[in-house]
Parts: sequence; C-alpha cells; structure tokens
Amino acid sequence: MRVVIYTGKGGVGKTSIAAATGIGAAACGHTTLVISTDNAHSLGDSLGVPLGPDPTPVTPKLFGLEVDVLTELQRNWGEVHRYLLALLASQGVEEITAEEVVILPGMELITALLLLDQVAEQRRFDTVVLDTAPTADTLRLLSFPNAVEWYFDHLFGLQRRIARVARATVGRAMKTPIPPDAFFASVQKLHGRFQRVRTLLTDPRQTTVRLVVNPEKMVIAETQRAFTYLCLFGFAVELLVVNRVFPTAATSGYFANVRAEQETNLATLTELFGEIPQLPVPRYPNEVVGIPALERLERDLFGSGDPVSVRPTPSPIRFLERGGHPVIELALPYTGPDQVDLSQRGDTLFLRVGAYRRSIVLPYAFTGRTVDGANLDHGTFTIHFASRRTSKPVAHAAS
Repeated sequence: MRVVIYTGKGGVGKTSIAAATGIGAAACGHTTLVISTDNAHSLGDSLGVPLGPDPTPVTPKLFGLEVDVLTELQRNWGEVHRYLLALLASQGVEEITAEEVVILPGMELITALLLLDQVAEQRRFDTVVLDTAPTADTLRLLSFPNAVEWYFDHLFGLQRRIARVARATVGRAMKTPIPPDAFFASVQKLHGRFQRVRTLLTDPRQTTVRLVVNPEKMVIAETQRAFTYLCLFGFAVELLVVNRVFPTAATSGYFANVRAEQETNLATLTELFGEIPQLPVPRYPNEVVGIPALERLERDLFGSGDPVSVRPTPSPIRFLERGGHPVIELALPYTGPDQVDLSQRGDTLFLRVGAYRRSIVLPYAFTGRTVDGANLDHGTFTIHFASRRTSKPVAHAAS
C-alpha cells in the first residue's frame, strides 16, 4: 500500500493538494483513500461530500474519511477505554462528561495511527493520502511510535508488576480502580500495532512525505524546521509543493509587490531545497472547491503523470562501514553543531535536535560498540563507532 503524507504550516493549502492527489490517483486506477487527521476537518468541504469516520465514496475509486477521536477510541482501545471511564466514574464524573474527558491531549494523533494500521491490515486500498494537521502536530504524530517504544522498553513492565501487587494487597480497600490484566493486555496489543505502523511509515518504498509551502518567509522558515525533524525520525521527504504562486501577469498594479516578494522567496526555496523536486501551483482567481476545481489543480500539479508514483528518494539515515569501523549517517539539514546532542546507553542511541528527541536501537552489526566520535558537516551528522565490541553497557555523550 502506498502512503503519501502532506504536511506544512497551517493555511498553506494541504487539504486541497491532498484531495487533488486523491482524485488523480483514483483516475489512474488506484483505489484511494484520503484521510484527514486534522481536528478542524475541511476535507469534506474541499471535495463537496459529507465525510465521517468511515470511508465514504467520492468517485468510483476514491474514498474520503475524517478521523473521529471518540469513534476510534471505542473501536480500538477496548479495555483501555473502559478502564478510563471507570476511573473517572470513581471520581464522581458523570458518564456523558467522562466520554468527553477521556479524549486526552494527543489522542487524535494516536487514533490516526491506529486507523492507518487498520487500513493497511485490511488491504482494501492501493493508496492512502494523509491530509495532516499543521506541522507541529504532524511531527508529534509521526514521532509518536518512537516515544511508545521508549515507554514499553522502560516503564510498561514495571507498571504491570506494580498493578498486580497492588491488586493483591491494597486493591480492595481503594476507591480508585486498579488497572486489570485485561487493560495491560490491551495496551500490549496496541504496542504491536504501533510497531507495525512505525515500520510502514519509515519504509521509503511505501511511505513518503510531501511538504506544502507558500513562497513566504515565515512559511519557508517553518518548512526548514519540519524538514530537519522529519529527517531526524527517518522519514523520506519526496516533494516540495509550492502552492499559490502568483502569475507573471501580476508584475504590475496592486499585486506587483507581492509578486516581487514571491520571486525572491522562490529563489530562496531553490537555494534551500535544491535537491528536492519542486512542483509549483498557481494562485487561482477562484476558490479551489469541488471535484472540477480539484481536477484542474491535479492537472496543473502532476500533468499527465501518476500523482502517487514512487520517486527516487534518498533515505535520511544510513548504516555503513568505513575502514572496518561502523558508521551511521543521518541527514540533519539546516542544523548547527550546538543544536545536536548525542548520548548512548548500551545498544541505544539518544539523539536530540532542538525540541525533538529520537532513540535509535542499533542493528546487530553495531551492537556492543561504543560511539567513538560524531561530527556535523554540510547537513550530514556522522556517528563513528569503535572497531571492537565491548560487553559492558556504556554512557557516552557527544555533540
């Protein structure tokens, strides 16, 4: 199954681009599902079709879906959902209120991942196009499986053992319910699903990210940061869609200054993202709403080609060997040495860039080796390992 993820700053036109891509993919014969993961859904408005939490037909081969947190919570969380409701009820929260309160911050991101895993397991669709929330929420969505892995490695087993001891000792005297074994079994099952979706998202043969940008300084700056963090978590960035470019006819009159600014910013985009293919989209005189308008957008964007064909995209992380020494190369564009922090515990690396942290479990060929140095050169962060293995766990820091 092919997965195309559109992300970018809020208001750059991601929904229209995602909807147009879905229309083009369906026209090429791919059974396609366009999913909106943004709480402020506008995908149905763009397509001109009311959408809900289930795939809704738009054209014979195109379906649309807007993620509903409460519906997905009830479908996928089972014992977790029931325990949270019981916990709130024990504190005097009414049932209707509890249903709303149980939607915790970030839950929409989790349910979107579980939905994607479900779609992949059903094998019903050839292509899934994700219309995501603004950049920060998308980064949280894509980095969530990495955080889940850390939780299961460090906390899950301990919490399960504590709960078992508590049930056998003070459990009957407590008003607050202690999570049952079924709760932990449900969480364990969810962990397996997150592992599957993580594998799907980080496989560049299946999943690629496309950045949507307007030729504006603030949008370009946020796109740079997004590109850096996507590389940090191993996501292949395939395309840069430059949306709402004013035509050359706007070089005089009211929009002359706007067009002049765009010319400067377009040159900046070429300078910053020269290695990534850029597809320009004109600024239309009318709002892009409805199938005919989206079909025009798709033609202007992709011409007669397949809009979801896999393009050659370099992997942002590579495991290599040089002169008998294992080496990891990680693309970190637009990053300075003072923004990167690296540490090692055993066979796990912890890499922090800005506000984001990623753990990298070393492959077998790297296990038992300590970090022997690291350097950042022209946007590539290279981690060097010792040629000999050590059996002792290590704690190393480098930046």
